[in-house]
Amino acid sequence: IHALLTNYHFWEACRDNRSLIPAAVEEGARWMPTDPVFVRVLTDDVVLEGLPIPAGSRIEMCLGAANRDPSRWDNPEQYDIFRPFQNHLGFGMGPHRCLGMEVAKQEMIVALNGLMDRFPSMTLDASVPAPLLTGGLEQRGMSSVPVKLR
Repeated sequence: IHALLTNYHFWEACRDNRSLIPAAVEEGARWMPTDPVFVRVLTDDVVLEGLPIPAGSRIEMCLGAANRDPSRWDNPEQYDIFRPFQNHLGFGMGPHRCLGMEVAKQEMIVALNGLMDRFPSMTLDASVPAPLLTGGLEQRGMSSVPVKLR
């Protein structure tokens, strides 16, 4: 919601063409995943960029950074619902993929449709302090999303 309202032309595009909402949800998961860091324990000795790391070491992989790899996405720092779809790591991958991913996506799609039905001209409330991204690298999100319901 925050991404759409701070890029209001995307809010309007989704409001006017609801088939764009799934792309907005996917782009949100790519652009600002709520859990971009995954902790893993190595089962084998590995060498990464010339650095030996022994088996049993605990590593933190920042999969969120992969979602902003400029060799994969044009303008990766920008939220863009018209970006051609590519698989991303916003919900993890392989055996560590979020089991509730499809339910979560549908819940977001239903919520956005409901907001757009009831408050088609909803905007951010500029009279209050801007919300902050909180939570660090795990379970992060906006501190609030103050809006004006119109």
